[in-house]
Amino acid sequence: MDIKFRLISELGNTPGAWYAVGYFFSALFFLHFNHNTKKGLRKWPALIALGIFLLAFMHLTTGCYGLYFVLVMTIVGLTIFMIFHHCLEGDFCKKAYYSVRSFMLGEFMASLGWQIYYFGVKNRGVKFDLLHMCISMITVYVIVFGIGILLEKRNATRNRELIIGKRELIMVVIVMLILYSISNLSYVVVGTPFTTQNTLELFMIRTVIDFMAVSLLYLYHELMLQTVERIEAETLKSMYEMQYSQYQIQEENMALVNQKYHDLKHQILALKAGSSEENQEYLDQMLDEIRHYETSYQTGNKVLDTILTSEAMKCQARGIELTCVADGSILSFMNPMDVSSLFGNALDNAIEGAEKIPDKNERLIHLTVDKQKSFVRIFVENRYIGKIRFRHNLPLTSKADTNFHGFGIKSMKSIAEKYGGSIVAVAEDGWFKLSILIPSQN
Repeated sequence: MDIKFRLISELGNTPGAWYAVGYFFSALFFLHFNHNTKKGLRKWPALIALGIFLLAFMHLTTGCYGLYFVLVMTIVGLTIFMIFHHCLEGDFCKKAYYSVRSFMLGEFMASLGWQIYYFGVKNRGVKFDLLHMCISMITVYVIVFGIGILLEKRNATRNRELIIGKRELIMVVIVMLILYSISNLSYVVVGTPFTTQNTLELFMIRTVIDFMAVSLLYLYHELMLQTVERIEAETLKSMYEMQYSQYQIQEENMALVNQKYHDLKHQILALKAGSSEENQEYLDQMLDEIRHYETSYQTGNKVLDTILTSEAMKCQARGIELTCVADGSILSFMNPMDVSSLFGNALDNAIEGAEKIPDKNERLIHLTVDKQKSFVRIFVENRYIGKIRFRHNLPLTSKADTNFHGFGIKSMKSIAEKYGGSIVAVAEDGWFKLSILIPSQN
């Protein structure tokens, strides 16, 4: 065994099993931090089988050069993709994107680990045996994964979907192919100004360029996240302004409608005084039909009254029963734009969920706004059907295009956090429940 490892080391052939371990645990690393990883135990048998295949295949193909090396690495790349295809939800682009990042991280860890081990054997008297090899591998992998955890943990807490399209995938594949080809050029061709047969130089070139590839892919990932955040911030700002403009229009319309309602009501009452019994019944029916246009909410907050009246009309048009117990006066410390956006989004989402209920008697929405100790509590619940996906206790949009949907929840979360509050949602027993707690400043 020692002779074999000496020979491999002297020829610069890192054992394939060393790389296989790096690729496999790198894939597990990205699966762990990915929100779209499939849950449950059913994925593990195939995942372990793919890991065993990768280990055996790379062990048997250790030392391949030239076109055989290219073929071997192509099969390795496809195996890593199969791991993500089996364990990750999403389209081809998303699975391929994380396969590329996983491949390069595993490549870098294996290159760095073997270079350090080789240096220790050649210059520090480290023994050629399986024990010291495993110690070196575990040490390097733990350090690299530890740094990776610190970097990825922040991204994992972001409540957003990163959209991976063809353009993004092509970009990372090009970066991977160029840098990986340069780092392993000495394994494919010899006798050129860009290749070397010196083992230590080969390891140094491979490790440094692999590190560049991992860094560039991570920076590109960060750039995409920052772009998404910037677009979301601009979209939320535009949405606030649009919703507040709608509120102002609604307020003007409500005032006009209330004025016309009161005029018409008095005219109907005057007509009833001198009309026959048959006409009086008809006039009573007309009075009932127009009564819902009268502003019926007096919560103590003018903005909330307008929003509730507008949303109540939507509910009536969709056959939804809206009940409300609200003390709007406790919201006086909030900006009117925030109040209109917060309650407009909360009730719009509730209406969207409730109107899908086939039985109109089950289309129910309850709203509560009250004060509990030193907190303002806003609680909205509605009946729903179907499946709701959650991330960090908040629902994800059910729309296929996540680029332009889901901003209602993000808007409410942003407003709650602006005032030092929090937002949590649950779905149980056919009820979707949204709870917002904001420290009272009254």
